[in-house]
Formats: sequence, structure tokens, C-alpha cells
Amino acid sequence: MTQDKKILGIDYGDIRIGIAIGFSESKVSSPYSIIENKNNKFVLEELKIILNQEEIEEIVIGIPYSLSSNKEKSDQLKKTKKFIEFLKGSLGIKITEEDERLSTRLAENLTREKRGHKDDIAAQVILQNYLERC
Repeated sequence: MTQDKKILGIDYGDIRIGIAIGFSESKVSSPYSIIENKNNKFVLEELKIILNQEEIEEIVIGIPYSLSSNKEKSDQLKKTKKFIEFLKGSLGIKITEEDERLSTRLAENLTREKRGHKDDIAAQVILQNYLERC
């Protein structure tokens, strides 16, 4: 029987980074937290705490591919790819990229009645898409 790995989902943003946790075999995920994106060092330390506390075995990061050739989206794509390279050089853990198109819109729909941030919900949507595909 295959082990139910714990996987961390990330929705990277300039201001906030949404975090979700899921399980590879049961394919269940849930929002976990939001990290303020003060700088890479701060984010790395926060992620290390979560990775250790939760015994995470893999990270899935949403990639903001554009539905159109929107410059703002391509700038965010570059920032996200740079962040991924930073994490790959700083953490000894498998990092997987997942297409996040429409995840923010779905997160907004899921949180419509609630006020507050949607970043952790977007991370859950990204992670859930990955879990269902694998």
C-alpha cells in the first residue's frame, strides 16, 4: 500500500502567499495559512517551520500561466518562477509546478460570502487540482 504523503500547496503573490495542505492518496486538501511576503528570507523561514511541523514531503506551487498575453500575468509568472528557483536552491524537497489558471477566480467564488483573504483557498484549489490529476 502506498503511503499517504503530505503535500504543501502554495499560491505565490507579491503581498501574501497562500498555503494549503493535502494528502496524496486520500486526495483531500484544506486551506492552512497565509504568509506575508515580506522578503524571501522571511518566507523561507516560515515555510521551513511548516515543512518540519507538518512533515511535508512535496511542495506544489501554482504557476500563473496567462489565458491571454497579459503583461501583468507574464510579470507574475517571472516572479513566481524566480521564487521557485530560490526554493529549489534553499530546500531539499521535491517541488512541482501546477497550472493555476482560474484558481483565484474559483477561490473568489468559494469565499464570496466570507470577507477576508482568498490566498489560502487559492492554494487549496491549486493543490486539489494537482491531487486529482495524480
